[in-house]
Amino acid sequence: NDPVASLNKPVELLARRGSVLRLREDLCVNFARAVSRGGALTSNLKRYDINKVFIESDAGLHPKEMLEASFDIIQDENTAKSEFLEAETILVLCRVMSLLAPKEERIYEFPPIALKSPIWFLRLTHTRLSDAILDLLFLPTSEAIRQSCLDIFTTLTSCPPTDLCNHRRQSGKHKRKAREIKVQKMEFVDKCLESAVINDNVPERCKKRLRLFLSFFLISSPDANKVLDVIYEAIKKIHHADVNSSNHTDEVKRLSKNCFVEAIRCINRLRQLLKAMEALGIVTATKKEHPHIGINKNLSYPAYISIDLGLRQKRKHFSGGMFFQAILLRDDFFQGGGETNANRIHGVGTRIAEGGRYDDLVRHFRPPGNFGSVQVNEYTSASIPFCSGAVFFLGKMIERIYCDAAHDENRQSHSFVESLRHSIGHPLIDHSIPVKCIVTSESGLDLATCAERARISSLLWSAGISCEYLAQSGVMLSLLRHLTNSVHEWSSSVDRICGICAILNIPFVVVVQPHLLKSKSAVKLRQTTTNTAYKGSEELVPILSLPSVLLERLSTQSDGRDDTHPTDLPNQPSINESSNLQDIECIYVGTDQYFDNSEHRVNNAQWKHIKKVMKSSTQKMASHINDFVDQSTPVVAIDLPFQVVRDLGSSLIFNGMSLGHSEIATKYPQHKKLFRNLMYALDALARKDHSQCNSEGKRHLTLFLYSILCDKYDLITLTF
Repeated sequence: NDPVASLNKPVELLARRGSVLRLREDLCVNFARAVSRGGALTSNLKRYDINKVFIESDAGLHPKEMLEASFDIIQDENTAKSEFLEAETILVLCRVMSLLAPKEERIYEFPPIALKSPIWFLRLTHTRLSDAILDLLFLPTSEAIRQSCLDIFTTLTSCPPTDLCNHRRQSGKHKRKAREIKVQKMEFVDKCLESAVINDNVPERCKKRLRLFLSFFLISSPDANKVLDVIYEAIKKIHHADVNSSNHTDEVKRLSKNCFVEAIRCINRLRQLLKAMEALGIVTATKKEHPHIGINKNLSYPAYISIDLGLRQKRKHFSGGMFFQAILLRDDFFQGGGETNANRIHGVGTRIAEGGRYDDLVRHFRPPGNFGSVQVNEYTSASIPFCSGAVFFLGKMIERIYCDAAHDENRQSHSFVESLRHSIGHPLIDHSIPVKCIVTSESGLDLATCAERARISSLLWSAGISCEYLAQSGVMLSLLRHLTNSVHEWSSSVDRICGICAILNIPFVVVVQPHLLKSKSAVKLRQTTTNTAYKGSEELVPILSLPSVLLERLSTQSDGRDDTHPTDLPNQPSINESSNLQDIECIYVGTDQYFDNSEHRVNNAQWKHIKKVMKSSTQKMASHINDFVDQSTPVVAIDLPFQVVRDLGSSLIFNGMSLGHSEIATKYPQHKKLFRNLMYALDALARKDHSQCNSEGKRHLTLFLYSILCDKYDLITLTF
């Protein structure tokens, strides 16, 4: 029996002075209370903890002490997508499970599936999905009746581990056996429902709806996406029957529709989580041959993901959202192909960890008045952040370690707790190694590129590079908030992020642009410190080569480091460099008109975007201008592909500035308006002091044509 799952109430003791003392029941409640009452000050952080918890003794004696570890991610809803925080929590779970791997690799093959020790699987659910299905089946709100139905869901809808080795026998030439299994499963469903009606007072009309729903789960599948499809088809059929029924009132039909919509929303949330897990490189035994997913040797992947509609935490701390459990199996579980263990479908294995979302727990502790504010005479309000965490039961894990250590002398001197501390000290690979890289976008640590940045960070974590893609550091949060107008304004320029990284001595910044990631599978790499030979502008690096490039440069940096040398200080731009950036003139050519550096535009959203593009273009061209030409060379930024920009430059060189009726206008008729605005911009430049006379008395103008879409430029000289 699992004592943690069987008890709900915390341990209460009588102190020496007669006051009631409540002991810590787990590591989640106190932290959730602190997050709730901290307001905006505790809305962006990561933490891990290893400590003792106490549960009631079965005999009523001294409380039992248990050692637990926890990992939590708290993030403001404006800065991250919740599914990636949940996937990152499961990624840490995979890292911790890899600590249970034996010294000698053990592989168990069930073609086409191959399992590697430790063998474990993930039970996954969404608690509101189960509630919506129970409401759709018109079940009473009695806790006893609903718990009985949840037990039936666990027994009949989730995939047992024995089906991993039996799955291939239920398809192809074994269709006859599959039909026999369906008949036997249906008989078992009828027995379970009869028992629920007699013993748990389940209404007879609910029994028929339950039978219709459970009839879709006669053949279990280890593929989580297929199970979600089956759930959707089952609730869709029930909902359509309710809508088309003449016996139901409008109120009943409205209830059925609301439950159906809520169930679809929860199914989509689980689908998004599965996609986020795949983006971070978390695969199951059935998908390890995926062509776009690299296998990380530092992770232990689950054998499969079981969608368990009856899964609930007894304490209900992880409630109102995603909830998962990691079940560890014995290595000899699949001996005999699972035939000897066919009668032990559920209750097998050891619950080694559990976790999920606990936003509702934080909301429960939030006080109604002032909180998280320096000024106590003002009312402050902060939205409930995304709260995702995992709890590891170290007693069960150490028991498994001791069993392996009895047969492996090399593991007897291994410090398991210290290795666990390193694993959940995420994203730091080692407690002595600080963050070496920040993954950002052109707009800073924004919400739009959270998925892409999480994917790149996962790749670097797998290579042993400590990096971050969210503003979790307290120092970085303070600097970002100080440099922005609003606390919730996270968009920032790359140069501002690089400046903060230089202050914090973070040497590298990876800039993710979605169009480059999609078209070229590449990112931009920028250096922030000066004690390296790679100082300079951004460079384009393929994502497959990014870990090796960073590891090489980090090793070069550490080998050549001298703490007493003045070049170890953060790279600060000099006065000359700052003034040079101000001397560069940039012109943005749009479809409707062109824009220069003059301050005569209204301060609207479009003008803010244009100013940001102009500033970014100027900074990117600064290093090239320093090396090749004079600082007065203007930059003309155009929203066109580089191929069009090259043709445009050739036309300007050989045919002059008359673009309205030239070959370039005929070749690209969709850009006629932009060509016209470019003519006006070039005419304005020619009237300024940028144009010079050559020996023949002709005037010439040298400028950069910069392609914003492709981040490339063309240097041309016009003669007129």
